[in-house]
Amino acid sequence: MAVPTRKTLTRDDWTEAGLAALVEGGPDAVAIEPLAARLGTTKGSGYWHFADRADLLRAVLARWVQDYTVAVRERVQADGGSSRDRLRHLLGIVSRAAEHSSAEMLLVASADPDVRSAVVEATHLRVAYVEGLIREAGVPGPEARSRAALAYAAYLGYASLTSAVPGLTPTRPVERRRMQEALMDLALPVTR
Repeated sequence: MAVPTRKTLTRDDWTEAGLAALVEGGPDAVAIEPLAARLGTTKGSGYWHFADRADLLRAVLARWVQDYTVAVRERVQADGGSSRDRLRHLLGIVSRAAEHSSAEMLLVASADPDVRSAVVEATHLRVAYVEGLIREAGVPGPEARSRAALAYAAYLGYASLTSAVPGLTPTRPVERRRMQEALMDLALPVTR
C-alpha cells in the first residue's frame, strides 16, 4: 500500500494562509496553530519557517503591504489612463476591498507594534501614491499632499462605516459611483 506523499510547505505557503486569515479575522487570526490546521499540517512546519508567532505575523504583514498596497499601485499604473482615471480605478479597487473585509479597520485599530509599523508603512506608500496622481493632475505640492491625506482619511472612514454599520454606505452601483465621484472631487479639483 502506497503512503501518500505530503507536499512540503514553504514560507510562502504559510504567509499566503496567514494573509487569508488576516483578511478574514484581523491580526489575532494570524497564529501558527490555526494556520497549521488550515494548511493540514503540524505546528512543527510553522516553527520550521518562523521563530514564533511574532515572526509569522511580521512576515504576513509584509505580504499584506506588498499585496494590498504595492501590487495594487502597480496594477493601477499598468492599467494606465490619466491621473484622474487611475485615481478612479484605485477608488474602485479599495472600496470593493473595504466592502468584503474589515481587516483594514482591525489593523488600523491594533496596538501591536508590528501591526502599527505595517500600517504606517502602507499609509505612507498609499498617501504618497495618491499625492503623485494629484500632482500629476496639476495640483501643487502642499495642496496635493493635503488632498491626498483627505482622500485617504475618507477611504478609512468609508472602510470603517462599511465594517461597523452595514447598509449605511452605498450598495447599488450607481450610488457607489456617485460616492466615488464625490471623493474624486475631494482629491482633485473639478476642472471646468
